[in-house]
Amino acid sequence: MTDFVSRFQTFFNSQGKGVILLLTIALGALLPQLHIFTFMIQYLLMLMLFFAFLDLKFSPQMLHKSVFAILLANIAIAFGGYAILAPHDTTLALAAFMTGIAPTAIAAPVMVSLIRGKIEYVIASVLVTNICLAVIIPISLPFLLESDIRISIMEVLQPVLIVMFVPMLLSRLVTYLPPRLQAVMSKGKSTSFSIWSLNLLIVSANASHFLRTQNTSFTLILLQIALIGMAICILNFGVGALIGGRPYWQEASQSLGQKNLSFVIWVSLAFINPLVAMGPTFYVLYHHIYNSWVIYQYERNRVHTATIIRSQQNGQG
Repeated sequence: MTDFVSRFQTFFNSQGKGVILLLTIALGALLPQLHIFTFMIQYLLMLMLFFAFLDLKFSPQMLHKSVFAILLANIAIAFGGYAILAPHDTTLALAAFMTGIAPTAIAAPVMVSLIRGKIEYVIASVLVTNICLAVIIPISLPFLLESDIRISIMEVLQPVLIVMFVPMLLSRLVTYLPPRLQAVMSKGKSTSFSIWSLNLLIVSANASHFLRTQNTSFTLILLQIALIGMAICILNFGVGALIGGRPYWQEASQSLGQKNLSFVIWVSLAFINPLVAMGPTFYVLYHHIYNSWVIYQYERNRVHTATIIRSQQNGQG
């Protein structure tokens, strides 16, 4: 019995977080009624960002030159996907475009903080891609749709700026508090994974609700859109890792792969059609499943490294 408990504890320490996230996604898919809590997502993100920003040191080096390569890749993949698919099917082409053109997710710095990456790199990507694409999307979409639609740039950009800068400002104000209070605030970082799991549960439930309420007569095209979304997800994380190189491969991979999908889903529903919105909706599931695997790998490697260090210390002792 003791041996079983010990093995279970070892398994949980190395793989528990990844397993919990995958189970959370599955639970959300089974409980679509939880979509009523979607309004909480931005507040949970703001709380996680606040904890992530507490240790952030601002410097000009935050704006790494490869961040602009992330932006260019973001644009190229979106327009490239549209150009490849447009001769065959306009709906598939627009689904690929709306999925690919989504900027870096506001949650990306939180994800990078969970694997102890350089969050300043990802924050720069969030700001650069969201600001630039907030201008590019309203300009380009009328040409792709061949219609005279109007999308306000500030309507696109305002939610991003609020969710990003309010926690950033509050985290800077914390530095003026007495050291004891700062230490109390810092302890809140230990709750980040639990908050992330709750956020993921709601996101998964919202995606499940959206899928369940769609017309099932479009099964074939839904399957095609699902495959397109998967291909773009794999491409984004892979190209991002190549752009970041050895120093920033995790950060750049997240910057290009983890997307601000709520924004493009809204644009798709408001100005195109629900089928096009399914591209970024499927992507929601894909990038969270991938991130669960990333956390699983990080935790397993962390525990393995700690075990090796302890063994070496015992050997020297």
